[in-house]
Amino acid sequence: MRRFRPRFVCFFGGLLFVCPAQANESIPVQVDPNVELLSIVFRLAGADEYNQPKSHSPYSDEVEKHFGPFKDHRAVKMAAQLRSDAGIGFDAVMSYATHLASRTLDPKFPFAQSEGSLEKRWSPASATRFLAALKQFAADSKADGFFAAHQDFYQKAAERLKAPLASRPFRAWLDGFFGAKPRTKFVATVGLLNGGASYGVSVHYPDGKEEILPVIGAGEFDAQGLPVFDDRAIPLIAHEFCHSYTNPFVDQFAGGLLPSAEKIFPYRKALLARQAYSTPTTMLYESMVRACTARFAMDNNTPAAAKAELARDVGRGFLWTGELAELLGSYEKKRIEYQSFEDFMPKVVTFFGSVADSIETRVGRLPKVVSISPANGDKSADPATKEIRVEFDRPMRTNSYAVMGDPTKTPPVAQSAGRAVPPRFLEGRKVFVMPVKLEPGKTYVYALNSVYRSGFVSAEGLPLDPVEVTFTTALR
Repeated sequence: MRRFRPRFVCFFGGLLFVCPAQANESIPVQVDPNVELLSIVFRLAGADEYNQPKSHSPYSDEVEKHFGPFKDHRAVKMAAQLRSDAGIGFDAVMSYATHLASRTLDPKFPFAQSEGSLEKRWSPASATRFLAALKQFAADSKADGFFAAHQDFYQKAAERLKAPLASRPFRAWLDGFFGAKPRTKFVATVGLLNGGASYGVSVHYPDGKEEILPVIGAGEFDAQGLPVFDDRAIPLIAHEFCHSYTNPFVDQFAGGLLPSAEKIFPYRKALLARQAYSTPTTMLYESMVRACTARFAMDNNTPAAAKAELARDVGRGFLWTGELAELLGSYEKKRIEYQSFEDFMPKVVTFFGSVADSIETRVGRLPKVVSISPANGDKSADPATKEIRVEFDRPMRTNSYAVMGDPTKTPPVAQSAGRAVPPRFLEGRKVFVMPVKLEPGKTYVYALNSVYRSGFVSAEGLPLDPVEVTFTTALR
């Protein structure tokens, strides 16, 4: 990878600032028919990430009506097979979409030259085979006509993303933090069928040109059926833009990073895999981008917002991102010594080495469940049981908890005078008790915490890794 250097630097009051040429350049927003087409094909193929409940809207109803009859098309079957055999889903789908030219669906450059650009789960052979089926699907379904009929809607949807995108100096910050990219095109794309899932994809041309094209998923729609993007989208936008910078650095320094990541990953594998972070490399990508996003929030939002997001990252399995964000803060303060992010990456390699050396201790600080009653896996629990009882190995905070699950399957909370009986912590805050009213002959399923909600937290402030519980009550 070539070294990215700032265009020039400025000194004000003894402090150094990177001054990129593109500091005031706005970032265009679009709805890309190729992104929509790939989302539709993988939606029809049953990919969960393209069938999220949050993706439902009047637009998705129109998509279903128009494209639903083509559910058995060869392209859809190939998509399902590619997902099963090669794990092609999530960002791999969006990466493929952004590597295709508008209108023609031809690759922007030959797939054989796409190594380091097209998501690595695709091979040149699989990308080429799928393209023929995709073109046929587009022709058979008259996709161009559908997209043309929705141009007005697409324009209005793009306008919705422009407000949060214009509210912060994204490109100026990216250029200043990582180093300017004068030959790079920036475009943000609204993913109307992604249910809020977003992907930091980009295209790297063989001649050195680059397109940074993050897909920002719509997960909320208003009464008009238009996507809603407010200030909550700001850290998400920063996250996806940062991926196009941090992922290549992880790849460049993989020789030093991967040995540490391979030691760390088994301790966090189960939790990370639930979020589709299924390899040590993906764990590194996400660790880096989350720490960089925190630095963006500190510079452009509030330190409190950054701190809250880093705390949520711990609950998602990334126990070290707060420390990594602090380390990157030292990079920001020493830009005379470290004139590019690449110059600082050896420090990041050393950091992950220290995490690998201490991972057992770090995981050991997390709270653990000692016992649960009724027990997990019990096939004949007493239906007269009046409470769920969970014992932890250490004191917990008593101001929050999270018993998660499908309301039709979770144990119903006991009622008194028409109100739910509140749970409580006992025995030095180590025991959680939730009054319930069970039925005979029923299987109950619930979880203590989830990837996205860490209600059970130790007194030290560390979350319980999610624990899934299933039990069945006996027949009377």
